[in-house]
Amino acid sequence: MTQTHSTYQYQVGGSLDREDPTYVTRQADRDFYQTLKNGQFCYVFNSRQMGKSSLRVRTMQKLQAEGTICVSIDLTGIGKQDLTPEKWYAGIVYSLVSGCELAAKIQWRQWLKERTDLFSPVQCLSLFIKEVLLVEIQQKIIIFFDEIDYILSHTFCFDDFFGLIRHCYEQRNTHPDYKRLTFALLGVTTPSDLIQDKTQTPFNIGKAIQLSGFRYEEVQPLIYGLQEKIDHPETIIQEILEWTGGQPFLTQKLCQLVSQTGNLTEVVKSRIVQNWEIHDEPQHLRTIRDRIIFNQQKAVQLLGLYQKILELGEIEADSSPEQIDLRLSGLVVEKEGKLKVYNPIYQAVFNRNWVEKQLNQLRPYSKAIALWTASQSQDQSCLLQGVALQNALTWALGKNLSEVDYQFLVASQALAKQETEQLLEATEKASQLLANAQSQAKQTIEKQRIALKWIPLTALGVTLPILILRLSGLLQGLEWNLLDQFFRWRPLEASDERIVVITVDERDLTKVGQWPIPDRILAQAITKIKAQNPQAIGLDLYRDLPVEPGHSQLNQLFQSTPNLFGVEKVVGSKVAPSATLSQLGQVGFADMVVDTDGKVRRALLSVIENNHKVHYSLAVQLALTYLQTKGINPEFLDQEGQRLRLGNTLFERFTSNDGGYVRADSGGYQILLNFRGTQDRFLTFSLTDVLTNQVPPDSLRDRLVLIGTTAQSLNDLFYTPYSSGLLTSPETMAGIFVHANIISQILSATLEERPLLRVWSDLMEWLAILGMAAVGAALSWWFKSDRAIALSFLLVTSGLLGGCYLAFLGGWWLPLFPAWLALSGSTVALLFVATKQRDHLIFKLTLASLLTAYQDDQTTGRIALEYLKQSETPENRTLLEQSNEFKATGNRDGVEPLEMSS
Repeated sequence: MTQTHSTYQYQVGGSLDREDPTYVTRQADRDFYQTLKNGQFCYVFNSRQMGKSSLRVRTMQKLQAEGTICVSIDLTGIGKQDLTPEKWYAGIVYSLVSGCELAAKIQWRQWLKERTDLFSPVQCLSLFIKEVLLVEIQQKIIIFFDEIDYILSHTFCFDDFFGLIRHCYEQRNTHPDYKRLTFALLGVTTPSDLIQDKTQTPFNIGKAIQLSGFRYEEVQPLIYGLQEKIDHPETIIQEILEWTGGQPFLTQKLCQLVSQTGNLTEVVKSRIVQNWEIHDEPQHLRTIRDRIIFNQQKAVQLLGLYQKILELGEIEADSSPEQIDLRLSGLVVEKEGKLKVYNPIYQAVFNRNWVEKQLNQLRPYSKAIALWTASQSQDQSCLLQGVALQNALTWALGKNLSEVDYQFLVASQALAKQETEQLLEATEKASQLLANAQSQAKQTIEKQRIALKWIPLTALGVTLPILILRLSGLLQGLEWNLLDQFFRWRPLEASDERIVVITVDERDLTKVGQWPIPDRILAQAITKIKAQNPQAIGLDLYRDLPVEPGHSQLNQLFQSTPNLFGVEKVVGSKVAPSATLSQLGQVGFADMVVDTDGKVRRALLSVIENNHKVHYSLAVQLALTYLQTKGINPEFLDQEGQRLRLGNTLFERFTSNDGGYVRADSGGYQILLNFRGTQDRFLTFSLTDVLTNQVPPDSLRDRLVLIGTTAQSLNDLFYTPYSSGLLTSPETMAGIFVHANIISQILSATLEERPLLRVWSDLMEWLAILGMAAVGAALSWWFKSDRAIALSFLLVTSGLLGGCYLAFLGGWWLPLFPAWLALSGSTVALLFVATKQRDHLIFKLTLASLLTAYQDDQTTGRIALEYLKQSETPENRTLLEQSNEFKATGNRDGVEPLEMSS
């Protein structure tokens, strides 16, 4: 019966039947079922509460549904008190009679009694299988022996029992009925523990079923129970599996607790780990604890092994008896050839403090101290010596021992007192010798610096990868962002009074009542603008199609206004201009160049089509019209059209790698856009102002008038360097104001010599980056104090930032971020090299001093050398070992100073 989310219950402990909704199907389910269905003997040996019984129940139900007779024999039910082999085997026969429902077909007690005097117990079981079980039952038979490890608690041997299982399989070749009989063993044990006579073992013909913990892809039944109770159940189940390592009991328990409280971390802390012995219901953690410390002979060994795993995180798995015992406790698991703690919960409960507490109760010298106490503390042969004493002292560190313990250890130490005193004296001398040698070495190199050649080497080593990064385009976005920041930092410039913008905003669209604006209304607006005698009019509205009423009126106005320019789109999806304006040659394109981050930083001035026809932008058409009134005409200085001059101002064409750009599209004639500012830098009126005569007289006279949309709904908006969105949504700039900025840049550069935005050549930028790398390396070379290096680095960084900003104000875009990256990288790199060289030289000088001292006092010198070896890097340890070989032969010429400069 399907449960709803609200009634869904997890089962913590016990066996789960096939219909239980919380049952998690694992690979072991498929392996166990298929192996038994194929008639192959198999066994499932694992720690407790891993789901062995649930696996058996589910598999039995599935096989029984297919017509297989399944008999489960729980060996704990046979008991062990006053149990003999005869009674044990009789209990097996009874279980088979009961499980196969044979009581009505055979008087099994009488049958067994008639054979007991003639045959051994195992022979009786063998005859029962042959004469009764395989005769009365014609279907397939599978006998499950659960809790098979329970036989280890009996005093008699069970080798014959396992020999019988092997015998049944060997009979298959001559007696086909045995092919219908299969065995399965389940328990917490190993094959080597169960059988002593390896010649009778059935395990080499059987298959081991690996029962692993839950994996995420298997736990959908558990996720179902969390739905509608907690948010993000899939994420929570992943976190549960991380806590439990997939251990079935703990996973079910955590799912149950989380479904009630919803706070996983708090549940683990308060309901599992803290006061775990109280909360351990049903019993789980106490079962693991008892498995480890129950056997006093193995407890210390197992605790020591587990302590090693806690300290190292994992150890190599070697299938040794102690490792197998520890694995069967469930506390650790083997993964990829490593033995590690099964899960974080176990590690939190059975932590180092717990291990130390158990070891305190299990002294490693218990036998020796017992004998010594029995001799009235007189028998010195019972005292610890050598390695045994050292191990005991190490074990005793940090522990509170009894008075008898201290007396025993003190008496043991007294036997080695003389040797210990000599060793301590030598150790103290060695420590002092090493300290003096290191101090002298440090004083020797105090006034030295690393070789000067490291400055160019470091600068080149840092510059090359930075250039590679830059050429790959990885720094492009950062350099754009710095350029944008400079635009935002730049002081406000004066408004450009030569340009007036007529905007079509949302209020205008509401009044007009439609889009596109009818030709009649547009003609009325242009007529009113024309009446004030502007220098030129730029209509940034597509008029490729008539918008009645008033189309003929607008065309007549176009024909009578020689200083009016319309727009077209020539890049990508093209939009035709007004036919009338096109015939008159009064058209400019409105296309914008947008960088890959969505911002406009360049101005497209002209485009040449395949028919060699040149198209100018609307901004260029208006600017040239204005400049012609000043007697200035455009002049190309080369045949390729790469250099344009207006008056005395040279407009260098943008190339694909200018400034921070990398492989940018440089089609057409582009220049870097040196914005004057946002829309507040231009005089602005609305279309409604024009139509209602709200524009003051002479406001448009001799000026360039741009007409375009600013309405959000028309989406003629662009991101620019002024679009900063760190704390708020980035502001956009209407296309008409981008045109105004381009016009202003051209006019200001031509008439007022306002700087264009220029860049260095690639070679100059590379040299600048290399130069900053050299500066950074020089800082670390010259200053010896880390504080001085940091302070000088900050000062140089500030100077670099300030210099690049001042250069920007003068119209130069310099490679700030690559240069700063080179400065930082070389500062750190040379500091690292200098530190390594300094430490290496201190080591060599110290080593030379210790080797000299060794000639006078070999014991002290050897200890000092060992101390030095323990404190050094692997490379220096190798060098020290080589030096020891020279020392043994009296050769110390292997020590040479590093190349340094004063």
